Amino acid sequence: MAAQIEDFDEARFSEYPEPPEKHRFPPEEYPKDTYLEGLDSFVTDLSDYLRDWQKEEGKRLIEESDNLRKTKVNFDGEREEKREYTQGVANIKKRRKQFRQILRDALDERQKFFDSMLQQKQEQELIRLKLERLRIPTNERTSTREKTMLDYFFLVAFAFEIIITLIFFTCIIFSDNILQNHVGGPYRADDYYSYLVHISLLTFFGFGGLLLFLRRGAFTGIGLNFFLCAVVAQFALLTNLLFYNIYQNRLSGWQSLEIDIKDVILAVYAAATVSISFGVICGKVFFVELFLIALIETFFFSLNYYVNVLVLKTVDPGGAMTIHLFGAYFGLAMSYWLSKPFLKDELRVLSLENYTSYPLSFMTFISSAFVFVLQPSFNAALAPDGTQYRVTVNTFVAQVGGAFFAFFISRQLRRKHFHITDVQFSILAAGVAMASAHSTYIAPGGALLVGCSVGFACVIFFNFLQPWIEKHFPLRVYDTRGVHNVHGLPGIIGGFASAIALAQGGGAYGQPVNSVYPRGLPNQGGIQAACIFISLGISLVAGFFTGFLIWSLRKVTQAKRKTAYQDAHEWNVSHDYPNDPFDFSTEPYWF
Repeated sequence: MAAQIEDFDEARFSEYPEPPEKHRFPPEEYPKDTYLEGLDSFVTDLSDYLRDWQKEEGKRLIEESDNLRKTKVNFDGEREEKREYTQGVANIKKRRKQFRQILRDALDERQKFFDSMLQQKQEQELIRLKLERLRIPTNERTSTREKTMLDYFFLVAFAFEIIITLIFFTCIIFSDNILQNHVGGPYRADDYYSYLVHISLLTFFGFGGLLLFLRRGAFTGIGLNFFLCAVVAQFALLTNLLFYNIYQNRLSGWQSLEIDIKDVILAVYAAATVSISFGVICGKVFFVELFLIALIETFFFSLNYYVNVLVLKTVDPGGAMTIHLFGAYFGLAMSYWLSKPFLKDELRVLSLENYTSYPLSFMTFISSAFVFVLQPSFNAALAPDGTQYRVTVNTFVAQVGGAFFAFFISRQLRRKHFHITDVQFSILAAGVAMASAHSTYIAPGGALLVGCSVGFACVIFFNFLQPWIEKHFPLRVYDTRGVHNVHGLPGIIGGFASAIALAQGGGAYGQPVNSVYPRGLPNQGGIQAACIFISLGISLVAGFFTGFLIWSLRKVTQAKRKTAYQDAHEWNVSHDYPNDPFDFSTEPYWF
C-alpha cells in the first residue's frame, strides 16, 4: 500500500505542463484584445482550480490510506479494500490527466493567437514601409504634426543655428599678429592644415564608414555621423571659448577667441569624441535625440579637456584618454538607458552574422583601412613641437604590429579562418593605444610591443568579453560597433602606458623637459594616471545623466518604440531596401 501511495506522488505527468503561476496578461508588446483577455482569464482560472483540486485530492488519498492501514479485516476484505483504493487512484489520475490536457490545449491556443498577432504586426509594418516607398501616407503617419510644412525640431534647429551665427560674429575673430598664424617652423613635422584635412577625413568619413556593416542602418551610420560632426564642430568652438575664458579667469571681461587652425583641429577632436559615442548607440536613438546628445556631450568634452589638459597639464596629444576613453564610456553609460525599449536579441548586432552582408563588410573594411592610414596624423597634430615625428613613427610601428596580431589571433580563434569583424576593428586599436604621451617618449621597440599587445587583446575582447557582457552583465549595455573594444579599453591601456613610461624619468631627446612635459619627469607620470580616472568618472556620470534624460523625455513625450538599426525610420530608402534583416533576396551584388 505504501508503495502505491509513493507511485501516486511521483506521477507528475511530465508530458503535460504544470499549472502556470499567476502573471500579467497580455505582454506589453501585444495590443489588448477581448478574445485574448477571455482566454487568459480561462487559463488563469483553470490553473487555480487544478492546483487547488490537486491539493485537495492529495489530502483525500492520504486520509484514505491512513484509514486503510488502521482497518483490521480478513484477507478477502483487505483485498477488496485495496482494489477499491487502487481503482480510486486510477480515476483520480485519469481526471487529472484530462484537466491537464484541457490546460495544455488552452495554452497552445493562446500561443497560436500570440503568433498570429505577431505575424499580423510584421505584415502591417511591411505594408507600411512599402507604402512609404511609394509615397502613399498611412494612418500612422497622418498626424497633425506631420501634415505641417515645418515641424518643431526644424524651428529649434534653425534657432540654434541663428544663435551660433550671432555668437560667431561677436566672439570669434582673427588675430592681426601674423606670427600667431604662421604654422611652419623647424620643429614641425607638417603644417596644421595638412593635419586638419587628415583628421577631418578620419572623423567625418572614417568613423561613419565603420558603421556601414549594418544592412538596414548604413545610411544612419554614415549620414547621421556626418550630421553630428557638423553640429559638434560648430558648438565645440563656443564651449572651448567658454572654458578658455574660465581658465584665463576672464569671465568678468570676456575675451573673444582669436581663432587659428589649432582651434579648428580641437573642435574636430570634439566631433570625433561624439562620433565614438555614436558608435555605441547607433540604431537605438532618434534623430532629434542625437541632436540633444551632441550638444550635451560636447559641453562635457570641453569640461574634461579643461580639467585635464589646461589645469592639470596632461599630455595627451592623440586623445587616448580625453577623446577615445571619454567617448567610449560616455556612449556605454548612455546605452544602459537607451537600450531599455528593445528586446535583448534585437541589439546583439555583432553576434548576429545575418545583420550584415558581404559587400557591406567589404566597405566597412575599406573604412577601417582609411582610418588606419590617417591615425598617425590624428595622434601627431597637436603633439608638442619637436615630438611630432616620434609620435608619427611610433604610431605607425604600433599599428602594423597590432594589425599582424589581429590577423594572426583571429585565424587561431576562428578555426584557421579569418573573421572580418575581428580584423576590420582590431587593426585600429593599436593606434588608439599610442594616442597619449608615451608616443613622444618611448623607443620604436616599445611602440611595437604596445601595438602587438593591444592587437592581441582586442581580438580577445571581441571573441570573449563582448559576448559575455551582452549575455551575463547585469546592466543592459549593448555596443553597436564594438567601441568598448576598439576605443575604451585601448584608451585605458594607452593611459597607463603613458603613466608608466613617464614615471621612469629621463630626458626629452635633447629638448628642455618642461617644454614637452609641463610637470617635469617623473612627476608627469602621476598626472597621466590621474587623467585616466578623471576622464572615466566624468564620462560615466555625464553619459548616465544624458541617457536618463533622453529616456525620461521618451516617457514624457510617449515616443513610439521603433525597430533597432533601421534606416526607414529616418530616411527615404530605395526600392531594394531589405525590410527583413534575414532576407537577402534584394541584396545588390556589387562585384
